[in-house]
Amino acid sequence: MRFNSKLDKRYKIILLILFVLLFGACSVSYFMYNDPKDALIQFIFASVILGLIICINKTTYYIIEGNQLICKTLFFNKTIAIDSIRKIEKGNSLGSIYKIATSFNGITIHFNKFDDIFISPDKLEDFCKELNIQNSNIVYKPETSFL
Repeated sequence: MRFNSKLDKRYKIILLILFVLLFGACSVSYFMYNDPKDALIQFIFASVILGLIICINKTTYYIIEGNQLICKTLFFNKTIAIDSIRKIEKGNSLGSIYKIATSFNGITIHFNKFDDIFISPDKLEDFCKELNIQNSNIVYKPETSFL
């Protein structure tokens, strides 16, 4: 089963601000300094950065397949055995080191002995129910309406 990553409003606002700043710098370079070559280089650079961010938004998703959770974004994949998941807790992206999410709010999955990953599935309850079907020993903290 495939779950897309949730897109947070703050993420959209940051993307819009970045868009305005990057293309504003291109306009200033073109109109104030009358340097079309430099403005074109800045425009290409800004377009590549924004294109990369949009690609990350579109290619971030999570798959529960068999007994594995597969987290994908662009070229990066992380496969986690569902049997090794110990705990799932709501959180924000500040606590985890490994993040595959397009939102600042999501869940942290603790697996193996010391590993964790931050993800942000768009249908959180369905995602947790599907994981619970595979591994009923998962502890949900805080005990809220995950299930």
